[in-house]
Amino acid sequence: MNSSAALVVASVLTDLTPQELPIVTRVLDFLRIHITNSDSLPTAKTKLFISTTQAYNDAPFQAATDDDQTGNKAAREGADGVEFDLDARRWKLKPASVDRDDNSDSDTTRAPRPPSCPPSASISAPLILPDVSSSKSRQQNATDWTVHIPDSEHNRFLINTRWDKTELGPIRSWPPVLRLMVLKMLGDPRPANLYWGKGRIAIYNEHFSIMAHSRHPAMMGSTAEAAMPATWPFLGPMMQQVEDTKKAFHMPEFEMEVHKESGFLEEAWYDGVFSPIVDGDGAFQGLYNSGYEITNNVLMHRYARLTNQIAAVPDFHHTNVWAHIVDACRSFERDVPMLLVYSADLVLSQRSEHCTLRLEGSLGIHDQHEQTLRNVDLENPAHPLAPAFRSSKALCHPIVLDTSTHTLTQFRQDVQWRGWPEPSSLLVVMPIFTNGLITGFMVMGLNPRRPYDDDLKQLVNDIWRTATSVVSSSVGFDQAQERERVLTRRLTQREQFIRKVAEITNVGIYSSSATGILTYANPKYHEIVDDTSETGSGHAFGLETFVLEEDQEQITNAIEKCKSERTNISISVRLKRKWTPPGSSTEQHYWVLNYIVPDIEDDRIQGVIGSLADIRHTMWALQLQKDSTEAALESKKHLERFIDMTSHEMRNPLGATMQCADDILRLIEDNKTSHTGSVFQEMFDSIQENAKTIAFCSAHQKTIADDILVVSKLSSSLLSLASAVCQPEMVAKQVVRMFQAEAANADIDLVLEIHKSYAMNWALCDASRIRQILINLVSNSMKFTKGRNKRCIKVIIGSSSVTPPSHMSHLQWHPKESPVPVLNDDDNIFLTFQVQDTGKGLTPEEMSRLFNRFSQANATTAATYGGSGLGLYISMQLAELQGGRIGLASEFDQGSTFGFYIKVKKTSATEEEERNLRRISDTVERQTLEKGMRQLDLLLVEDNKINAKVLSKQLRAKGHQVFVANHGGEALDYLKTTRYWRGGDRPGKRLDVILMDWEMPVLNGIECTKRIRQFEEHGSITEHLPIIVTSANARPEQIEVACSAGADGFLAKPFTVTQVFTKIQQMDL
Repeated sequence: MNSSAALVVASVLTDLTPQELPIVTRVLDFLRIHITNSDSLPTAKTKLFISTTQAYNDAPFQAATDDDQTGNKAAREGADGVEFDLDARRWKLKPASVDRDDNSDSDTTRAPRPPSCPPSASISAPLILPDVSSSKSRQQNATDWTVHIPDSEHNRFLINTRWDKTELGPIRSWPPVLRLMVLKMLGDPRPANLYWGKGRIAIYNEHFSIMAHSRHPAMMGSTAEAAMPATWPFLGPMMQQVEDTKKAFHMPEFEMEVHKESGFLEEAWYDGVFSPIVDGDGAFQGLYNSGYEITNNVLMHRYARLTNQIAAVPDFHHTNVWAHIVDACRSFERDVPMLLVYSADLVLSQRSEHCTLRLEGSLGIHDQHEQTLRNVDLENPAHPLAPAFRSSKALCHPIVLDTSTHTLTQFRQDVQWRGWPEPSSLLVVMPIFTNGLITGFMVMGLNPRRPYDDDLKQLVNDIWRTATSVVSSSVGFDQAQERERVLTRRLTQREQFIRKVAEITNVGIYSSSATGILTYANPKYHEIVDDTSETGSGHAFGLETFVLEEDQEQITNAIEKCKSERTNISISVRLKRKWTPPGSSTEQHYWVLNYIVPDIEDDRIQGVIGSLADIRHTMWALQLQKDSTEAALESKKHLERFIDMTSHEMRNPLGATMQCADDILRLIEDNKTSHTGSVFQEMFDSIQENAKTIAFCSAHQKTIADDILVVSKLSSSLLSLASAVCQPEMVAKQVVRMFQAEAANADIDLVLEIHKSYAMNWALCDASRIRQILINLVSNSMKFTKGRNKRCIKVIIGSSSVTPPSHMSHLQWHPKESPVPVLNDDDNIFLTFQVQDTGKGLTPEEMSRLFNRFSQANATTAATYGGSGLGLYISMQLAELQGGRIGLASEFDQGSTFGFYIKVKKTSATEEEERNLRRISDTVERQTLEKGMRQLDLLLVEDNKINAKVLSKQLRAKGHQVFVANHGGEALDYLKTTRYWRGGDRPGKRLDVILMDWEMPVLNGIECTKRIRQFEEHGSITEHLPIIVTSANARPEQIEVACSAGADGFLAKPFTVTQVFTKIQQMDL
């Protein structure tokens, strides 16, 4: 015995009382460990302790190491017996070859060990114990014995079990004999457990917990009777017998129901021994139970008996082969819980092959159900097993079916399953062939308590091959020869039938050799390719000869691929032959569909077989349809892009208009009755200012929105003018007032100048179209003037009686692209407008493409400043529609001047018209949100300054916190300051919802939304942030794009603040 083993024994034995020592000595004797007091040994014997702790250093244990004391050199060298792992502080038992002593007190019988079961360990070297009466030694060696238990989840569970609630008491107070047996059990690689004390308290290792199945973990610390009530009638007397006789009880082969990794109840077999544990006085202490699994041995033996019984060839003069298979499986209820055996009747005709099955025998099928399964037509789709029969016949191999599928549910319920209480979860359908012909089928239920593993698969294959061999041996030579004659005759008839079909079919059929020689061609083939040679075979004119030169490479490659890859090829090619389509004077080439299959015989390519179909009319119709579709799609695409872009540009101001209307109503309702004097006057001024904004934006946007609806149905050239009496000067002032606030914020000097040529007060014109052009021009100037050293925009209004106006001669006029409408010549005059700015200016190249549709000055303009490239194009069209033109003058880095003129008619206005122009008639229905809505923190992502300003103002007026970002890039930067950004400063800003505009420069709303969702997926953003996408384009496909990007909601512009809160409420934030 080595020093490490001595350490482990010492850690337990040093804490013994004189009364406990005899009991432990008896246990150690049972384990073949001999204990001797150190004082009885010569002083020259070698000490086996290695210095670890102070308690171990002081322990006076010695062991004999010479040959005459142990008689075992292996024990002295540590190659046999016990080893102690100082790092893990646990003992390890080595297999011992020394048998138990003849004079051992225990006469426990041990079952013979199979090869897979490791032999029990033993300790043969004697130990020398100290004087246990020494109190000093006891104190120095008193330790918590549970530290020697290897650490694992199961062992921690064992230690933490409430043993104090059992008759064993707290685990640290257990007697040494119980401690040693627990350590032995936990080190046992087999399933092992202890039943201790009068109550048979159960203690078991991790391997046994698998056998315990559902009884674990409740079994730990329970009495054997409470833990195993079902088997107690057997186990109780057996344990009592072991206690009474002090002899081990061997259970060489017993069955258990266990749950393994398969997840269902499995059949398992074990070999086990119940050994008694007695103390030095012969008093019974408990039982030690260990065993090992022998499931594979039991099942393999059973499987072998099953296949051997099937393979036993009977006397076929007196026994039907099918009945023999059924009888062979009858006694194996567990492995064959259900069996159907069918014979097959195969009928061949000229047109088809018909197979019917007749039931020859069954197991687990009651009579009533057997009637429904007696005859099976493989072509009958109603029979639950017919598809499986056809599949296994086609595959020539067994197939496995899941009985839980809906097609087999009723079949599963009708079976009287054998062997087990639960039905089989799998069925196997095995086709039986003889001489290449289907002879029958076997349908067998598989053991429901075994996984479909390699062993069960092998059993299925063994049964299938054995049954096939038995059935084949029962078929006589004469019967097989008769079948061969029948098949030959049927084959000849089938060949004749196929040849007749080939002669009359409307498809060209041909075959060619591996070298390209035509070996067969039906008449239709010659007709299609216009082959004037004699109908037949053997000439060299293959299909490639008649194919158009441009397509010959395709057909050649297709044939080579068919032969090299042994795959079917379908290809459409043109022939040299031509035809004239109906209604056309242009000849076109024939189109044919060529389907090629490889001709394989004895695994060698003999050539190809192909069919040729005339598809010239189909291809001609497809080409016509393709041309028409492409033209229509292109036209529709341009129209939709025009509508979308224009609608977006025109509807943006309308959102601000509607939100200002809400603000007006709120101010009126909150202040109209509660304030007077100067306060009331200030309120009135605010209302008046908002009313003017509403009037200007509504008049402008409503007209444009209405026109968009017309453009969506008609060509844009059909837009008509709505002329009315107006004051052109007031129209220009309204536009300037609309941009005044934005200009002030950008420190831009925006002024209106009346040119000396202006000589009218009232005019008959379409004020909305004038306003639309001015808004486009001023908006462009605002974009390109921001950030300049000198920021000035001037709007100049004038008039002229000639065209082009003399005071605008410095402009370069853009060529007209639409006809000018004819107006009355009486009192006609040309109204002129110019917008001058100190922006970045344009180069000549940029000026050349500026007025093109969907075009901007350069590629970076859209990304930097936004826009659709439609504003100037629309302005040009509107100017020309009103009898004028548009032009520009620009110098790079100095500024630009855009100007236009239109033809108007001077007139005068009546008093009623003046009152109508001064009165703002706009009715807005105001909705209110629920009073209980909590204060929200919103992020508004909007590139339009007016929309952002007005909407944020309305949201703040409702008591909510609003943060504004001008584009998606700024929105992502803001998110990094919130509490939802991982790794950011905590606590960060709150954020409840994001209002995300679609069309924005730098980073649009859709791409920004996608990036936010990616951040959420990768964990950079810790929570889901609700996003509502807003856009003036609200076709279904656009809403779908927004939702696919990750948006939680969608709002179509224009919208009110009330609609925003309604959408938020719908999202249940």
